[in-house]
Amino acid sequence: MEFYAKLRDQIRSYIPQQRFKVDTLILKNLKGIGNYKTTIKRIFQEIIRQNPGVSFTVFLCYDTDVFEYSTKPIVNWSEVEKDLKAWGAKKIFHIKAKRSIEDWFLLDEGGILHYLNLSKGTKVSKNGGTKTIETLFKKGGKVYIKGSTRGFVDSLDIKLIMNNICPELKNLCKDLGVKCNDNNRKCT
Repeated sequence: MEFYAKLRDQIRSYIPQQRFKVDTLILKNLKGIGNYKTTIKRIFQEIIRQNPGVSFTVFLCYDTDVFEYSTKPIVNWSEVEKDLKAWGAKKIFHIKAKRSIEDWFLLDEGGILHYLNLSKGTKVSKNGGTKTIETLFKKGGKVYIKGSTRGFVDSLDIKLIMNNICPELKNLCKDLGVKCNDNNRKCT
């Protein structure tokens, strides 16, 4: 959630102030995929209740590692989309962190090393985001706990990461009127 909040703030910085109310980009965490259908319904219907007459575009953000090798994935995304549309979502897009969000964090190697007080020459493995992050944290005398490492996301260059994951964010940027140029991987 902390990363997506920073991403939202960076995207907001590209959008003219008068275009959206401050609270327009609402983030909600399902806190896991257990009982996901009921949770999504409850959360989305509460948002609709609090914002009558507003049409919503929903962006489903998730790591793909849980779904990649499963013959019968835990979450049926087409069913989720169908339900959200039935409940009133105007459009639905997916933002998929290929394998895990930690792979995105590794795009800012310098920010990670700085946060952990490790030298710039520290070797950073490029395969296996979560394992690599855990190893680096261990080298830095810290423990990496997915989803609750205070201050870590603040040390990351969100703009740098965002520019490197431009293709994954393209639909979000387009929907919000942010230019996402794949050629030079720059969002403005």
